[in-house]
Amino acid sequence: MNAPKKFRFGERMDTPTQDGTTDQLPLTLQDEQNLDDYVGKIKETVTILRNEITAIKNGELEVVSNVFDEKSKVLKWLELRTPLVEPFLNHEAAKKRNLKEHLAELKKFIEEDDAMLSRMAVAARTILREVEKITNRNGLGGVYGKSGRKLSDAPKGKMRIDQEF
Repeated sequence: MNAPKKFRFGERMDTPTQDGTTDQLPLTLQDEQNLDDYVGKIKETVTILRNEITAIKNGELEVVSNVFDEKSKVLKWLELRTPLVEPFLNHEAAKKRNLKEHLAELKKFIEEDDAMLSRMAVAARTILREVEKITNRNGLGGVYGKSGRKLSDAPKGKMRIDQEF
């Protein structure tokens, strides 16, 4: 027969603290595993962001699209797991794992990556606007002659028709 399910809240109540104090929640094995996994995923995310930032600085812009899915997955994982570790941010176990320092590093790289991607988006919009100007200038609405004037605005002289058959 299956053993009755045990919830972590009940486990915490049954677990004595190491120093006998009650100011910190006792961690279950699953809580400690969550902290370890969370720190590991932060390190993985920082590595991805660092590589993307380096690639952008080196002009390897194809890397942005190549790492997009991977970056999205790890950031979503962190977002979903944050509620599991948040209650323990000030816990001794989190301090031992340098969780706050890892989070600060992650924040720094996210901000730098965001700034670079924002600048790339602005540059792309600027380039697109220039391409549209060139296209419009050379399209039916704006053909220019040798003098630099629009052909439609050029003074109208005698119209000559080639009547050779």
